[in-house]
Amino acid sequence: MKSSAEIIKDLLCNYRFYKMQTKNGLGGPLLSERLDFLENSISALCAEDNILLRQVYLEGLAVVKVAKSCRCARRSVYYRCARIVEKIAKVFEAGQKT
Repeated sequence: MKSSAEIIKDLLCNYRFYKMQTKNGLGGPLLSERLDFLENSISALCAEDNILLRQVYLEGLAVVKVAKSCRCARRSVYYRCARIVEKIAKVFEAGQKT
């Protein structure tokens, strides 16, 4: 069984594919529910984290380009993305327990 962080990372990495599946009615209610959760979570983040996650995962920009636009090191982008995914995973996990 996948951990919450792995589920969130998978949803982020394959976001466009999963979104296309749900729009065509192939994804099922669980996938649709998870994508809605992910979109709501991203929109609830602070502006910097929101932009960072959208650029890296949802828009598919290269980490190098994102790092240049943020004026930070590539390593910092990876670290911040991992930290954001952990935050979202904790909320996701808490929602699964209820």
